[in-house]
Amino acid sequence: MYELLILGTLMSGDMSGYKLRKILGIALVPRRKISNGVMYPLLKRLEADGFIQQRAAPGSTRGTKVSHITARGREHFQALMAAPVTTDVRRESVYQFKVRGFADVQPDVQRTILTAFGDMVQTDLDEYLRARKHLETFLATENNPESRVAHLEWTIQTLDLNIELSKTKQRWLRCCLQKINSSTEKEMNNGK
Repeated sequence: MYELLILGTLMSGDMSGYKLRKILGIALVPRRKISNGVMYPLLKRLEADGFIQQRAAPGSTRGTKVSHITARGREHFQALMAAPVTTDVRRESVYQFKVRGFADVQPDVQRTILTAFGDMVQTDLDEYLRARKHLETFLATENNPESRVAHLEWTIQTLDLNIELSKTKQRWLRCCLQKINSSTEKEMNNGK
């Protein structure tokens, strides 16, 4: 997961490990710290695999290194972007990392990613709606003590938040697809 974001970030230019660590932390969750113990072994592995090269930073007096993506790294980035996202707890982050890399992939890859992301969001939304309906039915038909009623009502409130977030994601995804389609259409019209 992290290598996708690192390679995608390096597509825009060389960066130090410190800068990459900051970007990675912001991309995951605001204010989340990524330790040197995570970042530097990952950079070493990417270098060993031939995906990046590390060089002395120009003008650095402290031995700072910058990472540079190689041609092999660019190919690997494209393969990661085209690969399906696994259904696990990190899938949302992986989709967001992929969207961050859209400047460096073709519109058909962008559409495929957004469509798969949309399918995931719809599956989640369907599950939230199903769970909400079940809880409402349970709340209405059972003789629940007051403490259980309060718990169930707050559980429904939490589901409502997830439902609204899913609907917002769907609107955002539709806007992104529309933007990609409009850009592609403009390019096609200008090519005529």
